[in-house]
Amino acid sequence: MLCKDIKKTARTVSGPENTNAHKRYREFHARKSWLLYFTAGSQPVCMTLPLGQTVSNGVQRTLSTTGLVIFVLTAASQLLLVGATNTIVASIITDLLPEATSTEIGITVPVSVPVATAIAVSVTLFGTVVFLVSTRLLTREQHELSTLPRSLCTRRIGRATLSGVGMSLILTPLILLGMPLIIPGIFFAVSFQFGVFLIGVEDARAIGALRQSWRLASGNRWRLVAILVAFTIVAMALGMGTSLVSGISPAAGQVVSVIAMAAIIVMLYGVLAEAYLSLRDESTNRGGSTNNSSTAVDPL
Repeated sequence: MLCKDIKKTARTVSGPENTNAHKRYREFHARKSWLLYFTAGSQPVCMTLPLGQTVSNGVQRTLSTTGLVIFVLTAASQLLLVGATNTIVASIITDLLPEATSTEIGITVPVSVPVATAIAVSVTLFGTVVFLVSTRLLTREQHELSTLPRSLCTRRIGRATLSGVGMSLILTPLILLGMPLIIPGIFFAVSFQFGVFLIGVEDARAIGALRQSWRLASGNRWRLVAILVAFTIVAMALGMGTSLVSGISPAAGQVVSVIAMAAIIVMLYGVLAEAYLSLRDESTNRGGSTNNSSTAVDPL
């Protein structure tokens, strides 16, 4: 109705007012087209996600051989990333404050700044690969979680990584722009959080994955927000606990904090995997094949 009113105004007025009316009409359609681009093509999943069952089953997925391996890889890579980052920061601080020491900064790695930078970039990319492989491993049946098939770790992993990086480049500015208002940032985060699962599990490309993630989250965004908030509260509580250790030894505090956060992250992976499977299976049962529709529009 609003669109018709703007269009009618643009046709009936003249002069500068006509120009402004046409401008409003184009802006309205630009915003509308952006939303339709992600939501068109299939109906939203009409299912209420069972929070208790989703969290319980998701945590069970992480309490397995698969979950343990993902935890070790996540913790190790995060420790290396923190060490490389601290090395870079330590070099900057030492130039400004010669009396500062690496012990006061936390854990560092005994390499030069250029090498530390290369390590940080490499570990960040490795973390993307670990997340993509985790989506494949954690979305299997419960009885299969004691195995680690090589095919799931290597299948089209190069293309999946490029799609994952591309999706991050699209989402990061969008979420950061919405964060000052809090609600928009959280809204976008939960709407597109299944994108990495669609890339990893369904071999979708970045844009197709974002579109399907939007559809899967439709109708359950507040429940997905509740899951995110619950894990954030737990992470904050652990952070307060590890800060006590940091008061004694910054390096030890960082190690404990990274290990604790890795455990929380892997559990969140498991819960999101369970939520993704529930919503995807409901979509498939209603006749909307996620795999087919996700690859239908594939500009990236």
